[in-house]
Amino acid sequence: MNIRQLQYFYLAACCGSFSEAARAEGVSVQAVSKALIDLEEELGSPLFVRGGRTISLTPFGKAMVGPAREAIASFDAFGRAAELHAEKDEGGARTDLRLVLVSPPFAKHELVCNAFSQLVSHMLGIKTHLSLALGPQALADLRAGNIDAMITIGNFSDPRCTCLVLGTVSVGVFMGKRHPLRRKRLLTFADLDPYPVLYNDEVDSFNETILKSCVKRGLASKLVEVQTDDGVANFLEKQNGLVLGVHLKALDIKPLAAMHRVDPADAPPIPVCMVTLKGRQNESVERLDRFIRNEFPLMKRVFTGPEG
Repeated sequence: MNIRQLQYFYLAACCGSFSEAARAEGVSVQAVSKALIDLEEELGSPLFVRGGRTISLTPFGKAMVGPAREAIASFDAFGRAAELHAEKDEGGARTDLRLVLVSPPFAKHELVCNAFSQLVSHMLGIKTHLSLALGPQALADLRAGNIDAMITIGNFSDPRCTCLVLGTVSVGVFMGKRHPLRRKRLLTFADLDPYPVLYNDEVDSFNETILKSCVKRGLASKLVEVQTDDGVANFLEKQNGLVLGVHLKALDIKPLAAMHRVDPADAPPIPVCMVTLKGRQNESVERLDRFIRNEFPLMKRVFTGPEG
C-alpha cells in the first residue's frame, strides 16, 4: 500500500469516476484502475462496485474514505513541514504564496485547491499553494508565518487581523438521495425548518459561517452536532438531515447526496474573505487581493465547474 494508491482511491470516491481521478493526477485511467485493483487485492475486499463507465463505493469503500483522507492529510503535512525546515536552513525569504481555505474537507476539495492554485500561479506569475484547514489551525499557521492568508466563507473578526471581502456566494443545502425535499429545486427556510441541520462546534465557532448567518436571518431548524464522517453519512441518509454550504452544483456527491439552492429571499449572500495579519500583508498578497476582486466570477467558475 502506498500514498498514491490512497490518493487515487480518495479522488475516485469523491468524484465518482476513475477518469476524473486520473485527470486530477495527470495519469491514465488505466494507471488509476490498476492501482486500485492492487489496493483492493492487498486489503482483501472490493472498494468499488464497477458498472460499465460508472462506479460506486461498496460499504467497505465508504468506511475507508475517512481514513484515506486522514492519511493523505498527514502525508501532505509532513511534506509541508519538510519544506518549511529547508527554507529556514537556507535562510532565504519565500517568494511563493501559501493560502489556506478555512473549511472541513469536502467532496472534490483536492480538485478545487489544485485548480485555484494553478490558475493564480499562471495569472500572477507567483507559485501559489492552497490547502484546507480548520480555523484554529489556520490561524495558528498565519500567526506563525507558515501561511500568507486565510480564505474564509463568512466574515472573521479578530483584532490582530484584517478581513477583506473578495466577493459573495449563494447558500445551498446538501440532502440525502431519499430526502422528502429532494425534488424541490429552490428551498425556503420554511421548507428546511422541519428537518435537522448539521452543526459542528469546531467549524461554526470560528467565524460567521453560513449556518450562523442563516440562523440570524431566521432559519429555525433544530441544530444537531455531528463530528465524524460516518456520523454525517448517517445524518443525511437516516435522519433526513441537511448540511448547509456554498451553492455549487458541481459538488454534488451523487448518488449519496445532492446540492439544492436556498432561496436568496431567505438566505443572505455570504462573503468570501481574505484574512491577513495586520502589518504583515506583502506585495504578493496585495496582488492576489486585486486579482481576485477583479476576477471573482472567474474564481467561482474554477471552484464550481459547469453548473447544471
